[in-house]
Amino acid sequence: MALFLRPLLPVDETRYLTAAWEMLLRHGWFAPLTVNFEPYHQKPPMLFWLINLSWSVFGVSRWAAMIPVVLASMVSVYLTSALCRRLQPALVTRAWLVLLGMFGFLLYCTVILFDLTLSVYVLGALLSVLAYARERRVRYVLLLGLLLGLGVLTKGPVAWLYVVFPILLAPYWVDGNGNWKSWYFGMLAAFVVSLIPVLAWLIPVLEESSRQFGYWLVWEQTAGRITGSYRSSHDRPFWFFVVVLPLLSLPWLFFPRFWKRLGDLRRHFADEPGLRFLLLWIVPTFVVFSLIGGKQPHYMVPLLPAVAILVAYLLRGLPQRALRITTAAMLIVIIGAHAVASRTVMHLYDLDPVAQFVASNRDRDWAWVGNYHGEVNFLARLEKPVAEVEAEQLDAWLDAHPGGLVMARYERVGELAPYDILLSTEYRGRMLAVIAKRTGS
Repeated sequence: MALFLRPLLPVDETRYLTAAWEMLLRHGWFAPLTVNFEPYHQKPPMLFWLINLSWSVFGVSRWAAMIPVVLASMVSVYLTSALCRRLQPALVTRAWLVLLGMFGFLLYCTVILFDLTLSVYVLGALLSVLAYARERRVRYVLLLGLLLGLGVLTKGPVAWLYVVFPILLAPYWVDGNGNWKSWYFGMLAAFVVSLIPVLAWLIPVLEESSRQFGYWLVWEQTAGRITGSYRSSHDRPFWFFVVVLPLLSLPWLFFPRFWKRLGDLRRHFADEPGLRFLLLWIVPTFVVFSLIGGKQPHYMVPLLPAVAILVAYLLRGLPQRALRITTAAMLIVIIGAHAVASRTVMHLYDLDPVAQFVASNRDRDWAWVGNYHGEVNFLARLEKPVAEVEAEQLDAWLDAHPGGLVMARYERVGELAPYDILLSTEYRGRMLAVIAKRTGS
């Protein structure tokens, strides 16, 4: 659906595919990441590895790059069912129907982001936690550590945060008086194991990169995003997720039964360990994410499986046929919304016309006026960087690069009067043009 009804969305999808494309060009999975052939320390490599793996089988294309995300979406539905089978066995079908009908899940299941891939590792890790609570076996510790490590390689240390509270609060959801010394020792061992796959990637990267790159990758990406001081951390108020999570959970919050049964959670909390596990997963994780400075709506995606199981619990008296109809209706609504958007607003985000022009002139020198995020490197299959220039540097750059071309956004055509406009298209509320030095000037 997304492949035919919307373009790659700048700046995130275009940037991430540029990072994957440049990884392919370098033939180095354990080399420092780049975007526009400059060091890129904002994300770890797992998604880019998966995209390159898909490209190695199906060839380089947008649809092949989407395969890992779509597969992660499907696996997330399966693992949500598996988790529900452990927590609320009677609600397995309802849980995956609820997840599949959630606005947030349908919105992100075809977007090239990290969160659904991370969801797979979070769900797998929590299944390992439940297995270890049942049987204190070493294999569950090792599996938990491996999955946590892969989660960190997907989105950084934040992966631990999605899992840590059910681990720390185990005495409140595990029935009986367990040996908590062995529990916490096993969980600590799993944390140590999780460092192994991370260090297997990180050590070679740090050996090939500068000390400054290591600082930004290891420290600033974590501390800066927590405090909101990092310039790309999307700092937002503490109540942001209070609004976002209900929106992502639609349409299930429209059912009166949901609100009627919500008040019963406190009464059943003491009697049902599965319910305690869910609430001790959702609530403290949500609170901590709300306190962190950096916030984006998709940060809640790994929590949607937990919300889906909780919603299935609250709607357990609702006929399953109503759930199926609602899920089918949401699928139709999402597809219809994409179809309408493709005819109305999606062209404002479509860089293909510019990318095609760049691709047909890829041997020439290129520049972008303003901040450049690798918007066209993948789309145009560029093998050299696009220069980033300010408006006041434009004439000097054109003089220094005879035959060079520039991509520039503008509001009024008069802004580009001194230059030849070779192509112009609408882009994100303004116009985007390809310009050249005026002939004869």
